[in-house]
Amino acid sequence: MPRRLTHALLALSSVGFIVFAAGGTAGASRGLGGLLSHSTTKNAQQSGNWSGYVVNPAGGNVTGVASTFVVPKATLILPGLTSTWAGIGGDPSADLIQAGVSESPFPSNPILGDQYFAWYELLPASPVQLTGCTGDANCTVVPGDHVSVQITQTATNVWTISVADGARWTWSMAGIKYGSSHSSAEWILEAPTLLVAPVIPAGVGSAHFGPTSTFTVGGGSPQTIASGNPQAIDMSLLGLGLFNLATPSALSADGQSFNVCTYAQTCS
Repeated sequence: MPRRLTHALLALSSVGFIVFAAGGTAGASRGLGGLLSHSTTKNAQQSGNWSGYVVNPAGGNVTGVASTFVVPKATLILPGLTSTWAGIGGDPSADLIQAGVSESPFPSNPILGDQYFAWYELLPASPVQLTGCTGDANCTVVPGDHVSVQITQTATNVWTISVADGARWTWSMAGIKYGSSHSSAEWILEAPTLLVAPVIPAGVGSAHFGPTSTFTVGGGSPQTIASGNPQAIDMSLLGLGLFNLATPSALSADGQSFNVCTYAQTCS
């Protein structure tokens, strides 16, 4: 649920104090990333934390999602936080299996951790920063990278998550057990939660999703966003629709590609 913006700003301004309380654990996100989490949305048209596209097939049963996106650049001009990801569930259910990249305006350092990093998350658990990638053990991510995410159910509530950063590195984990509602598939730029309050999104300009944005129902073939009667989601102040913090563009002719523009009321 969206919290008051004042709470979000207080959480963001308090980063320099609260990060010292974060203890590192094996596989957990480092520094600031260890304090972040992602959440579901309660309204598929106006959200306080999501912007992008969601599909809700009749009867649910979403068993796969795939995405490619370009990692946006976060700057200190608007020092918020963003995450770009694809996932299954979360609209309107409380479960969500997802993977993507987090973007921070703060340069990488031992206290705040990596400015850009890839992760996966199984709500309600915290995100897990990727390590041990094939081709780059650090799973390095920089703005402009083309990242691909694929989440596939291989047996009932058993999943494989795969992430790749162009030709630089690949990462995959199979046999993940997670009970999903299979309610939806989504492709999202999110303002994540810092401790208990959502933050404002980083001013990344626009984030590009595509050319691959597909979902799978049951044992069927991948379908484009456009074929799933999609809902565009505006991220608005307090989720009220009065002022957009992020706005998605229309889908391109391929039915899969789109942009999300931060601090813009329209997007192309």
